Amino acid sequence: MSKLAALYHNEMVKLSHKMLVWILVILMILTSFCMPFLLKSLIPEESGSDYSEFGKTEITKERDSAKSALGDPNRYVDHETLRFTVDNQTVEVFATKLNLSEDQFYQYEQLCCYNAILANYDFDAYPITETYLSANAFYAYRMAFEQLCVLNMESFRTRTNEWYYNYVRTTQQLDLAKEAFFYHDYAAYLKYLKLSDDTNIGSNILSSLEKVVELDPEGKLSERETTEIIEAILRCNEYKNNLAMGVDNVDGTYVPLTESRRTQIESRVKILEYQIDHNCLVTEKVSNATTVRQVAQKASRFILVILLIIIAGSSISQEMATGSIKSLIIAPVKRWKIFTSKLLALVTWVLAGSIIITLITTLSTALCMGPSSLPPYYYCSGGSVMTMPNLLFSFLFFLADNISLFVYLLGAFTISCFTRNTGIAVGVSTGLVFCNSSFAIIEEIFGHERWIDFLPFSNMDLAGKIFPYFDLSGYLDAGDAGLFGIGSGNTLSLRFSLIYLAVLVFILLLTAYDGFVKRDIP
Repeated sequence: MSKLAALYHNEMVKLSHKMLVWILVILMILTSFCMPFLLKSLIPEESGSDYSEFGKTEITKERDSAKSALGDPNRYVDHETLRFTVDNQTVEVFATKLNLSEDQFYQYEQLCCYNAILANYDFDAYPITETYLSANAFYAYRMAFEQLCVLNMESFRTRTNEWYYNYVRTTQQLDLAKEAFFYHDYAAYLKYLKLSDDTNIGSNILSSLEKVVELDPEGKLSERETTEIIEAILRCNEYKNNLAMGVDNVDGTYVPLTESRRTQIESRVKILEYQIDHNCLVTEKVSNATTVRQVAQKASRFILVILLIIIAGSSISQEMATGSIKSLIIAPVKRWKIFTSKLLALVTWVLAGSIIITLITTLSTALCMGPSSLPPYYYCSGGSVMTMPNLLFSFLFFLADNISLFVYLLGAFTISCFTRNTGIAVGVSTGLVFCNSSFAIIEEIFGHERWIDFLPFSNMDLAGKIFPYFDLSGYLDAGDAGLFGIGSGNTLSLRFSLIYLAVLVFILLLTAYDGFVKRDIP
């Protein structure tokens, strides 16, 4: 073993003395560090609330504008006591009739509504614009006020029992909306929605808002934060419905649910519920940060691939071309030890490159996007939600996402051993890298045929299978992250892909071993 260690050390020293190696290493490090800062500058600023510029000043201006256009609002109003027979009882209503044109109606409604708000609302204690529930309660109050004005436009003589029922319901809605908006009782807002005849408010949306009010009873969450919670709840409900029906939604098509997929969806539900309850859902900031880091890793990875292909492709052939291999062969060292030392040196460069890229891209992303933008990886174990530190997960995900990197490396090493020609080894391996990036075109042309499953490219994307919940931490699959990734659209099992890759690696190693150990060296 001492000779093997000495050969390994000698191989690492030789590689460290190559100028091209260090040029590519420095380029890889610079790309890892600078790319997140460059990508951040391309991300658009987060959009604010629709009411972000609407407060007391704006309401006052619009009230005064409406008042100036209308004059005295009382001159448009008539009153009369109406009687309705409801459940065999006579009900008296002191009713109002508005005599307004279409243009005047909007100004009148705005004038009366804003007068009520300016007289009763505490703008200093509860700004309208800062939270989702406050903004929606304001919208509900406006809508209820407007609907009441619409009912009061109808002539006294044509008001029937149906009008009375609509009037009572709208009055109740206005009272509930007032409680929600003026006094921040968001349970009243839920009651308002239940009385609403808005067809856009389904049971799923209503149950989501009930959860929001439970998590945010004081209405402190922003519009963006609340929207993220609602989307997570709706996604969680969809999973639950699919579990109940025994189906899985695959690209918009429902297919029978397998047992393994059922377990995975049940875990997804638990993770989402955990994230909702602990306020750790993937935010827009987290999604942007993880995307920035993944794209930076992909760009750095491409340089690492080229570096490793050059090293592996010239590992044997270049030494044969220069004759330096003969000094090793003459020495009392068995060839398999020389072969193993070179292979171990290449694997070391793979791991070292992966660690460097992960560390630097993580540091750079934390500096430009903030440490809080890099969440842990959530998964289920023993029925409980567990977390994995972000840095560890990023490294393991990077390795899993780059199984193809090791295959390219081994391919270049095999071709170098077999042909003993650096140009052929590097050229063929580099071509395979670019073939990988265009693999999706094959499926677009031929469709998903069975023979495609037995191509190497179909079995190299294992990250999504090893870490099935990566998207719940804001990560993208290989295809979405771009730069020579093929995505996770195939349906091959993890076991099949692992067996396939094990056989492929064994064949490549056997071919390389035969080419170096058993063939004569000129």
